[in-house]
Amino acid sequence: MKFFALDKLSIITLAMTASLTVPAQEKKLPAPAFTGGMPMNEVVAARRSVREFDSSREINDSTLGQLLWMSVGVNRPAATPSASGAASGRSNPTARNWQEIRAFVFGKNGVWEYRPVSHTLVLVKEGDHRSLVAGTKSFSQDFVMDAPCSIVFVADMTRLPEGGHVRSMALVDAGIACENLNLACVSEGVATVPRATMDVAGLSELLGLTELQIPVMNNPVGYARQR
Repeated sequence: MKFFALDKLSIITLAMTASLTVPAQEKKLPAPAFTGGMPMNEVVAARRSVREFDSSREINDSTLGQLLWMSVGVNRPAATPSASGAASGRSNPTARNWQEIRAFVFGKNGVWEYRPVSHTLVLVKEGDHRSLVAGTKSFSQDFVMDAPCSIVFVADMTRLPEGGHVRSMALVDAGIACENLNLACVSEGVATVPRATMDVAGLSELLGLTELQIPVMNNPVGYARQR
């Protein structure tokens, strides 16, 4: 058997090659709280849309994880898989338990997809792409850029039956997840506003979505600016 000595350049080259084959970065979120929070009556009474955010305040992973869990998370871990293959027992009801709604977090340093079963975030794209959530070149709402992150709900109909009614129900399901998030933000003491304005074509290209995977709603999330 022959052994070969590696020079410094070879070691660096091997290290760079290895880094290219590392699996997608995944971040485990703190476990969500199944109890506590504001009483429902108080949440509904306090719900309002906020378009002015304090750009100096970030959302920590614990709060973000709680918001995602309350929006599209698994609240009954022992439940059986749905017809679409996704985990059942979710906080967001969907037509025929399709669970076709996916949530993407757009932050200052990257775009992450929320995985409900593992309660993790998986890095999809590096960089700040919040401008795509703000809008298009012809119409953009710049206040979105003051929020530290935005959550985009995508209706993924890839494994669903064909038909216009299915599409309509998928859009409804996205609205349900969005409303969950609006109420969750009140309970967690952060601000948001539901939006449909966004660069759908740009987002689809960035995320590699198909025609059956539709960005439907988005919510900038942050702390309200104090007047």
